Amino acid sequence: MKKQPNKFSVLVLFVLFAAITSSCVNLNPPDNTPIVSPVGIIPKDFDWKTVKEITCTVKVQPVVGIADNMIRVIKIFNSPLLNDGALMASGAATPLTPYGVKITLATAIPTIYVQEILPNGVRVLKTVDVSGTTINVDFTASVAANAPMVTKASPSPTIPIPTNYDVTINNNNSLTLNGFTSGNGSYGNTYKSYLIPTGFTRTATLEVGNWISHAVLYIKGVYRISNSMDLNNVSVVVLNGGRLEVDGITTGTQNANTVTVYVENGGTLVSSDEVHISNGKSIVNKGTMTLSYHLNVSTRSNFYNEGTLTVTNAKKPKTIFVTNYSFFYNSSSVYCDKIEMSDNASLLNDAGSTFETENWYQTTGTTTNNHGHIVATTEFKSSGNSYTVNNFCNINARHASLQGATYNLYEGSLFVSQTLYTNNIIINMFGGSMMQTGSITEVYSMKVRSSSDSYSVFKCTGTIPDMRYAASEFNGKIELVHALLVEGSGTNGRDRYVAMFNNNGSILSKTQTQNIVATTCNDGAGQIVTPPPAVTDNDGDGVGAALDVDDNDATVAFVSYFPSGSTWGTYAFEDLWPVKGDYDVNDMILGFKISYYTNASNLVTKLRLDYNLRAAGSTYNLAAAFQLDKVSASNVLSVTGREISGTSPFGVNANGAEGGVSLAVIPLFNSQKDVVSNQGFLNTLSGTHVITPDQYMNVKFVTPFQQSDIAMSSFNLFIAVNTRDREIHLPTFAGTSKFNPLLASGGTLYPGDQFKNADGMMWGLMIPEPFQYPSEYNSIVKAYLHFAEWATSGGTSYPDWYKELSGYIDQEFVYQP
Repeated sequence: MKKQPNKFSVLVLFVLFAAITSSCVNLNPPDNTPIVSPVGIIPKDFDWKTVKEITCTVKVQPVVGIADNMIRVIKIFNSPLLNDGALMASGAATPLTPYGVKITLATAIPTIYVQEILPNGVRVLKTVDVSGTTINVDFTASVAANAPMVTKASPSPTIPIPTNYDVTINNNNSLTLNGFTSGNGSYGNTYKSYLIPTGFTRTATLEVGNWISHAVLYIKGVYRISNSMDLNNVSVVVLNGGRLEVDGITTGTQNANTVTVYVENGGTLVSSDEVHISNGKSIVNKGTMTLSYHLNVSTRSNFYNEGTLTVTNAKKPKTIFVTNYSFFYNSSSVYCDKIEMSDNASLLNDAGSTFETENWYQTTGTTTNNHGHIVATTEFKSSGNSYTVNNFCNINARHASLQGATYNLYEGSLFVSQTLYTNNIIINMFGGSMMQTGSITEVYSMKVRSSSDSYSVFKCTGTIPDMRYAASEFNGKIELVHALLVEGSGTNGRDRYVAMFNNNGSILSKTQTQNIVATTCNDGAGQIVTPPPAVTDNDGDGVGAALDVDDNDATVAFVSYFPSGSTWGTYAFEDLWPVKGDYDVNDMILGFKISYYTNASNLVTKLRLDYNLRAAGSTYNLAAAFQLDKVSASNVLSVTGREISGTSPFGVNANGAEGGVSLAVIPLFNSQKDVVSNQGFLNTLSGTHVITPDQYMNVKFVTPFQQSDIAMSSFNLFIAVNTRDREIHLPTFAGTSKFNPLLASGGTLYPGDQFKNADGMMWGLMIPEPFQYPSEYNSIVKAYLHFAEWATSGGTSYPDWYKELSGYIDQEFVYQP
């Protein structure tokens, strides 16, 4: 619409005319023919929501050494960074009482991160895919108090196990394993299946150079041969109780998208020669795999060890090679003579796992993520450029030779060696991490850095060479503990090192002064202070001070946010209801963030709304308020932090809430001009800009209530245009008890929703992040190139249409300050 100062009179004439010609609200035509909107045909059930609401239940289990009635803190994040800015929800759980919460998140978000924090400080993380409207997270394993920092990722693929097998091999006759020539056989198996049954030992070689479709050999008995298996379009599955003994395995052509070798829990694979997979193949070991020759994982292939893998040879050491963009995953136990990673390969050693080798070597482009224990009994060596080691738990080496790399040492982790050589490396130490060595043999260009607020410790119990000319630094809150430190410039003299310090808090000490709290990963190597009692709880609510949002207020223990701890959302309104406007959706632009405070029983006691009137492209008087659709007006104790000017359209009681209503209605302001004194349009005409203030209000409640009663589906923000009874809400929301539905007379509205037009269009949107809104007179359809596709698809296409991504926005039609 093109807004003019006299448009309200035009609207009055229009409404009067409509009242004469029609005594009721016009609905769809009698034949239900869809009305075409400005964006096309909109599905009837489209709700215009950019968010989805998820009911999440988190169960925790008993832990040895921790009483069941002690609270475990649950935190839910929208990012793996797990910082306060990514926090969406937090609360309490015990083995007897799960944590339940309704979270609202952007429709486009596929994953959330759920963290359990035990009373002893141990943190356990689960990554959860978001599908459907219900999520159940179960920290199922009953763990000891020294549980690992995160739970296992278990990313390995599966392979089908038939109920009935197509061919049973119970003799040593010659046989070629071929797939189906057509169809799926008489049992409907995806791949033709061959079974060596329990009790039978096959010693004659099977021909596995298959040239038809894919086949799978299942071993429940024993398959023992003295030559190699060269697999072409054949997979091998060693079932529980089965055993495969072979002289090497290689892989050729494989057209099926399935695992090449799979060893079940209880299965055994023994090879006396090299096992080599390449060109995108995969091996999964959940049982026992023993190799006396090399294991070679190359060319974008994957090896998943969730059992016991041994690659050793007493006569001549053997190596696990992981090369050329391949991936190695371990969640259990690996023992080998050597591992060598190269050419952009990556390795994940998961929580609670052990990877023990004599020699560890990685080079250019490789990445190691260690959440368990890595032990290099001879040497942990890295060379080349642009490779990364992320240590979340424990790396222990006799000698560490580190060159050309970035080492990230995370909170609670430990990297320990007897001797250390460094050349051109960056060590990023997060607060609470520790690096310890017996002596440093040689050092050049070692940049040890921290941006954390808490200290980490780099400790050497022996000699450190002269570092005055070593181009090295300690920057940030890091304490270098040099046990042999003396004054002066001689051997181990302070003058040899001091120039690297006094950078943003770095310390050089002879005796450790900064405490590193003991974890299950750092073996208590840096703990010099007796830990405090398990729980310091000043307000007696059962939530420890370290995790209590306000440990001096028993009514407040946790905080949850929408959209998140550091993100603001946006409400965008049109003001001409029940008549359609120009859809620049900038008549009111309100930025907001909601904080929900709950007590130790997960009941809501307080709400904080931060808000900012960013724009108002309207000549009408626009007031704003929100109704809590499931909270009674009598349950509002107080509203503080903002002052309402005047008494119209909203008059407030002594408690700060609106009077004369049954449900809680909390006004924000009575006019946009009360917030920002501005003549004409506010921040909708490009090239003009007025800075608008952040404001806030706190709403306290008389009786605490369930968090689900205040989820975003019940947070009903609306604007009142000129008079109190002319309300404009988002689709799916109802007007308050003071809304006058007769004002809709003459409008062409949607059946069952007075805030949707009959063609499906709306008068308001809520977007879960800051929004680059259209400039004056420019439709959102022109400004946002995928808005129409989103609406006409019912929200399934381009659910992130509002993001500032390439090809999403025509900058000509959005507001530019």
